[in-house]
Amino acid sequence: MAVAVAVALVGSGLGVVAGGSEVAIAATADPDCSVTVAADEAAAAALAAECGVAVEALSERTEFEQVMVEPSGTQTLTVAAVPQRMRRTDGSWAAIDPTLSVVGDSVVPAATLADVRFSAGGSGPMATWQVGGAAFTLSWPLGALPVPRLVGATAVYDDVLPGVNLHVTALLEGFTHSVEISSPAAANPQVRQLQYVMGGDVQVEPIADGGLRLVEPAGETVATTYAASMWDSSLDPAIAGEVEASRGGDREQAEPATGAEPGVTSKRTDVAVGVSENDLTVFVDEAMLDDPEVTWPVFVDPPFNGLRSKWAYANNANKNWDVGNRAWVGRNSYDGVLYRSFFDFNISSLRHAETVVLSAKVTMVLDHSWSCDPTAVHLYRTNTDGITVSSGGRMNWSTRPLPSSYRLTSWSGNANEAGGCGKTQPDADAVFESTTMKNDVQARARANATTYTVGLCACNADGDYESSQGRWKKFYTNKTYLIVTYDRKPNPPVGQAFSATTDCYKACTSPAVVRTTTPTLVASVSDPYNGNLQTTFEVRTSASASATLVAGNSSAPVKTAAPGTARWRVPSGLANGSTYYWRARSTDENKLTGGWSTWQTVSVDTSPPVVSSVSSTQYPLREWGAVLGTSGTFGLTGGSDVAEFTWSVNSGSATTVAASGTNPKTASVTHNPTKDMVSTLSVVAKDIAGNTSQTYLHQFWVSPVPNKYARWKLDETSGGTAADSGSGGSDLSPGTVSGSVSFVPGYLGNAASFSGAGGEIATSGPVLDTTKSFTVMAWVRASDLAAHDYQVVLSQDGATASRFQLMYNKDVNGGAGGWCFAMRPIDGGDSTSACTDGSAWGLPTEGMWVHLAGVYDAAANRIRAYVMGDPVSCGGETAETAFTGTWSATGPFAIGRAQSSGSAANRWRGEIDDVYAFQRTLSALEICEQAIQ
Repeated sequence: MAVAVAVALVGSGLGVVAGGSEVAIAATADPDCSVTVAADEAAAAALAAECGVAVEALSERTEFEQVMVEPSGTQTLTVAAVPQRMRRTDGSWAAIDPTLSVVGDSVVPAATLADVRFSAGGSGPMATWQVGGAAFTLSWPLGALPVPRLVGATAVYDDVLPGVNLHVTALLEGFTHSVEISSPAAANPQVRQLQYVMGGDVQVEPIADGGLRLVEPAGETVATTYAASMWDSSLDPAIAGEVEASRGGDREQAEPATGAEPGVTSKRTDVAVGVSENDLTVFVDEAMLDDPEVTWPVFVDPPFNGLRSKWAYANNANKNWDVGNRAWVGRNSYDGVLYRSFFDFNISSLRHAETVVLSAKVTMVLDHSWSCDPTAVHLYRTNTDGITVSSGGRMNWSTRPLPSSYRLTSWSGNANEAGGCGKTQPDADAVFESTTMKNDVQARARANATTYTVGLCACNADGDYESSQGRWKKFYTNKTYLIVTYDRKPNPPVGQAFSATTDCYKACTSPAVVRTTTPTLVASVSDPYNGNLQTTFEVRTSASASATLVAGNSSAPVKTAAPGTARWRVPSGLANGSTYYWRARSTDENKLTGGWSTWQTVSVDTSPPVVSSVSSTQYPLREWGAVLGTSGTFGLTGGSDVAEFTWSVNSGSATTVAASGTNPKTASVTHNPTKDMVSTLSVVAKDIAGNTSQTYLHQFWVSPVPNKYARWKLDETSGGTAADSGSGGSDLSPGTVSGSVSFVPGYLGNAASFSGAGGEIATSGPVLDTTKSFTVMAWVRASDLAAHDYQVVLSQDGATASRFQLMYNKDVNGGAGGWCFAMRPIDGGDSTSACTDGSAWGLPTEGMWVHLAGVYDAAANRIRAYVMGDPVSCGGETAETAFTGTWSATGPFAIGRAQSSGSAANRWRGEIDDVYAFQRTLSALEICEQAIQ
């Protein structure tokens, strides 16, 4: 993106000023296009592009500098040697404006870089200059001052002496004061040696060129004066020698002289200045005052100026002369002395290895020429950079001689305002531009120069004709610019990881591995000045520019706004199993191409990995393995390219583990089966590119838990214990009989009879692990279903409530009641029930024996209730429902009651016979077989 840099002695305005203050905004989705100032360069670029107008970046503004961002992204940096604006105490900016007004009891300029104030009349100082914590005052010694007339930047104090007016003028960086002597009669002895009174704590010292300098208490020079001068009000160009002798025709009057500066046709002479203690004495040239050819009024002036501007002059007589704010070149028609002018331009912003200068020119405005016709001036670069004196001061003629090289270019023009050319000629725009200048600025930038110093002479490229009177000219110093249009090459792109795409898996950064022959290459692109870029990618067989080019997009580069991301998909040509090297570089709108990115490595792998085997000691392939509840270890083995294995059992939740080793790659996983019989372990392997293997299936058989159970036949006739005759064979879980329990004839031998008045049979501790699958069952005969809505046959206690309940529930089946198996997901929580509906064997009936069973299938997360009334055919009813919630009930196994809120509840009324408790799920057939034994 191109950037135009204007390095000027005085730049143009402030940009946007609304109501005296700047309005700066950042670009938004709906920008205010009436605002042309933004907070910073990024916001200015966005607003410029959106609104199609140039926008100033407020963050870059200083007294000297402005950055304008064009809609195209071009930036114009204006660096001034003469300050362009001043910053107010509230942080806002104001254009330099020396116009005077009365504020309080003083006369002050609107906005300058000098804190000066002038007298509004009276006996105080005529001028006060505040410099930091110090001050300099200058007073008119011959009485009180009248109230001034304000004429622009000048305060005129009329008749301070008879026929004498005092002028005080605000300047950009200081002030100038002069006396206006209206006639020979007014040139009395008091004005032939003007004595001003100095005050304050700023010291005034004379300097070698006839001027003065102001030094603040810390020793720093804060201002200087030019050598003082005086001038008359001549208006005849012939008298001043400002018209070619051959020029005829009528003449116009030139603009008259003022107290601030002489006219172009004024006669001028030097004036001596002396400093003694608190007195500043101006020694007026009496010969000029007594000259009968002088045109009145005559003005006598010593100005005070700051030190910020960067220009100077030289003459071959090494003569001091107040040239004001004009750059003189050629032979001065007053005294025949040759003048040259010099300008310093700050080119620090060009100091960069990637800077490319596209064009360079110096523009000036010609104020006045001796000739009425175009004559030439020549621009050159000095042998050494930098002026060596205070701004506007004089360098020795030999300090910057005409060089034998560095002749840049010339310009011809005229602008005679003396009135002798038949009419006053307007100012002329001078443009110095050439390829030589462009190349020279480029060379200085490459040499890391901070200053670019040019000289202006009235010569040609060979240094001739400088003394020709027709080439005498004066240019405005505040309208002189070095304008450099330049660009910087885009930054080298930065290759991004393939994780920004879907082409990779584990190895996404260089060296990357991708699972496609057409991967998408991604690079972050940027440019020093943003703009739009075109990015070229190339893929080669090795990290060398001379290696075989496999793929590239030079014919169709990727277009991207900077900063941004360029993406290019390799169309074809990459082979599986091969390694390649890619890089990228960007080109901007001016066809400047930046450097290559670093080489990025990518390998192509489209071959899926292989799971070669699964092994397990506990659960071998298609063989009966360990008993249900035994944790097994499974060894997973795959090819050398496997990065990880993903496995699951019976389509359950999948788990991913990293592979280890080299060749083969392996992993070890553990699994504790939750159901017996046939299970399948599924394994999928994935490599670093993300390729996935086919699913490997390992079928294993889980041996059922041995037929471990507790059985209470309840064949006792009396006593306090109910024996356990289960598989343990040694009465492992006897039940303690308490309360109103008796033994009566039952379904198989005797049975326990419960009246509901507090009787129960309970073991001393848990019989079942209620976190695992189990089955409970019993023969029951109800005697009084109406006595209580909930009557529990079997349960096992938790801390506060039963984990399960095999029971009668009056609320189900529309209030008709039903046989249910219920479980609680948490101790003390609400139960989930599976209840039969009586459709096959009828609803619960008093006085009828029926076989009940409850099953918890932990593997399937289900509970089932069974009701059987036919011991021959095993016919009956089944109800099933989903259930989740694992907790361990560690209390007694109870027959004839439940537990609720830590106490016995829901007692059974009737008989219970032949109770079983299995630590596994039983099928319906197994339940039936146990019931009819």
